[in-house]
Amino acid sequence: MDSLRSSDPGRIGPYRLEGRLGEGGMGEVFLARSPGGREVAVKLIRSEYARDPQFRRRFALEVEAARRVGGFHTAQVVDADTGAARPWLVTAFVDGPSLHEAVTGRGPLDAAGVSALAAGLAEGLAAIHACGLVHRDLKPGNVIMAEDGPRIIDFGIAQVADAGAVTSTGVVVGTFSFMSPEQIRAEQAGPASDVFSLGCVLAYAATGRSPFAAATIPAISHRILHEPPQLGEVTGALRELIGACLAKTPADRPDPAGILAAALAGLPTQTRPPTVRAGAVRAGAVRAPERPRPPDPPQPRSGIRRRVLLLGGLAAVGGATAAAVAYWPESHDPVESRLTGDTTHVVGFSGDGTRLAAVGRYQPRMWDVASGKAVGSIPGGDINAMALSSDGRTLATGGYFGAQLRDAATGVVTTSLSKEGVTHSVAFSPDGRILATGGEGGVRLWDTATGRHTAGLLREGQHVMALAFGPDGKTLAGGAEPGSSGKGPGCWLWEVGTGRTTVTFTQENTSSVAFSPDGRTVATGGTGGVGLWDPATGRTTLTLTGDATYSVAFSADGTTLATAGVGGVRLWDPATGRRRATLTGRLTDAVALSRDGRTVAGATYDRNSPNIQTGCWLWKLRP
Repeated sequence: MDSLRSSDPGRIGPYRLEGRLGEGGMGEVFLARSPGGREVAVKLIRSEYARDPQFRRRFALEVEAARRVGGFHTAQVVDADTGAARPWLVTAFVDGPSLHEAVTGRGPLDAAGVSALAAGLAEGLAAIHACGLVHRDLKPGNVIMAEDGPRIIDFGIAQVADAGAVTSTGVVVGTFSFMSPEQIRAEQAGPASDVFSLGCVLAYAATGRSPFAAATIPAISHRILHEPPQLGEVTGALRELIGACLAKTPADRPDPAGILAAALAGLPTQTRPPTVRAGAVRAGAVRAPERPRPPDPPQPRSGIRRRVLLLGGLAAVGGATAAAVAYWPESHDPVESRLTGDTTHVVGFSGDGTRLAAVGRYQPRMWDVASGKAVGSIPGGDINAMALSSDGRTLATGGYFGAQLRDAATGVVTTSLSKEGVTHSVAFSPDGRILATGGEGGVRLWDTATGRHTAGLLREGQHVMALAFGPDGKTLAGGAEPGSSGKGPGCWLWEVGTGRTTVTFTQENTSSVAFSPDGRTVATGGTGGVGLWDPATGRTTLTLTGDATYSVAFSADGTTLATAGVGGVRLWDPATGRRRATLTGRLTDAVALSRDGRTVAGATYDRNSPNIQTGCWLWKLRP
């Protein structure tokens, strides 16, 4: 619990506030005392939402839903005022960490702990569904780990099972990593949707990560819709139970009664939650497998990847001398150092090569390349992509909340650009006057001096994941993966001045793109591998590898291309297609080259298997 802030009210209704329990996008939650001295939790809606009549209606439905739910595994409603200037809701205070806090602080639960959690949450969902409700946002943060069993909290987007959505048709509501396929498709979400979310929660409890974790929201959505869950070392009946909950088709999932029965079957009698009675439910459809399944092997991953951070790479400070890139032969190991073991998805060097930016699940950080020590951080999170202007003064970032321009020295936001949808890629023109951003709405161009939107180049329903300006600034390359429209992926070249598409490449699921320094070659990476293209004709000149590749980067002199993907980090001669070196064979998500070509950085985001190491590495190449 945190202390109250000076701006916080002392009371809400008759309840005296004592501290802050948390906050989210919609409101704040406080620990308070009732007039009789009982501890309660008070949820206070933010002022900007309180002015929205539609949101007020939704909040009133939350209160109604929470009041209807009984049982041992939900927090009971004590009081509410949906007509107040800032509406509020009071529930019984449940002492204990959230499941997210418990797993983050102490690590994943053992098999018995996950089974007990499954039993408790299944009984809670049964109580919710018995009232004709669907929770629609079951996630680790909405599960409180009380001493006498878990509690399901926050009915903020609960919905009557047979009612239409409060929000407009086609709006996706929930938390992406724990959504069901039907929620992703913005379809009606019934009780089976909560069962899918329960499967995600149980997988998180057992492994410490979502079973569909990925670097971007579109990638998460792709995995939920089309890929099997990643359950790591979970085996036996527990794996079978979680897998059944995560069936893509709602009709194939067990109901809470079946989950409860299966969870109890996996628990020793002395560890069963005291409030759960085995005889109170009918037998479920989930059965244990005859023998445990092995952990998931590393898999080539389709879907959208986070972008490589090019800090002074292709857009290096003018006038610097490009050194020829040396390389280690295949038979000799490079000098490798690991900066951090944290999951990392974006890396890139400053123009002088002395600093490296590494962005992952946690606070983005800057590292000193010589010493390998962290030297600073970049304010804010949810960063998918970055780029540094050629003069080194302006940093562009893109993420879930759009795109921003920042002071490169401090990382502080100076100009907020697009806030419409997720920004997956950013790129400066060589002179720094134009910033290109790519995301779910296509490609946009911005005047960096004024922050004004100047042009839109493509709006065909793709998720634009990669952008790069040609060395003359007159051409922009972009790569994409399929979006919600279902239109196919590809890679394009546009004339910056007119917005005209000049060339289209047939690259499958393009997740990275780069121009050679002389502008005569475009390199693309995607699920189909690495291709080199003639930008004048759109014809393939070389195919370097068929392995899924998530990142490509040219050296400053154009004599070396670095790639990262399923095959690890590799260095290639783009003139001949010969592989010069393999710096690591482990799966790698991002790669960057320092301007002098003597240092390579690589990073890995996902933890799909014990065989995959997350973190950020540097390799020193021979002078």
